[in-house]
Amino acid sequence: MSQRIDHYSSEPLYHQLKEILRKNILSGNWKAGQKIPTEQELSKIFGVSKAVVRQAVSLLVEEGFLIKRQGKGTFVVDSRIKQGPRRLTSFTEELISKGFKPGSIVLEKGIEEADEKISNILNLEIGTNVVFVKRLRLINNEPVGIQIFYCPEYLVPNFFENDLTGSLYKLLEDRYGLKIRSADEKYYSTILDKHECKLLKVKWPFAGFIVERVAYDVTGNPIEYTQSVIRSDKYSVQIHLRK
Repeated sequence: MSQRIDHYSSEPLYHQLKEILRKNILSGNWKAGQKIPTEQELSKIFGVSKAVVRQAVSLLVEEGFLIKRQGKGTFVVDSRIKQGPRRLTSFTEELISKGFKPGSIVLEKGIEEADEKISNILNLEIGTNVVFVKRLRLINNEPVGIQIFYCPEYLVPNFFENDLTGSLYKLLEDRYGLKIRSADEKYYSTILDKHECKLLKVKWPFAGFIVERVAYDVTGNPIEYTQSVIRSDKYSVQIHLRK
């Protein structure tokens, strides 16, 4: 465990300690369900008062990293959405099925001409109009990811007359009759930039995932492309291998 508390820094001691403890959780040094050291033990380890420890731990409890159990101590919580082999669902459906409250804030929307990348993904001529919607995705009112959705404009006329805060997959199916039957996903690790960190309410630098999904209709034609940037402390990918 890192013990680098800078007593001469302008950054408050409790915030320094909170970040050290949080990094131990994210790095796996402390596992989900594991009991962390007591306030007294942490006070001795880091050379700070128990009041500083108490404030740092309380913040991590508020942020969902730790949970206090009366008479037993403080334990690590695994609050990440676990993604593994599953049927095709929207982000909204996935969260609801896991007992979370999904939400969205529309950051940008509009129509643009497909560049080379978008046209290749959606099998369009370069310059074809596509609608795009950039949204901040929420779990229990906490920001977890930034998504940009693209779809050929000719498939979704008057698209911006709709409510864009809910499931866009449901909107495509219910209003436009576009049945999504399959999708391909790619995952990349990344360091979030400062603007993304500000939107997602994390301190830069912060690790995340880039997730690219291309969805196909019943005939195998690509009809939707979404690129997401997701906080690594709120999302994990699990793969089951068999031989």
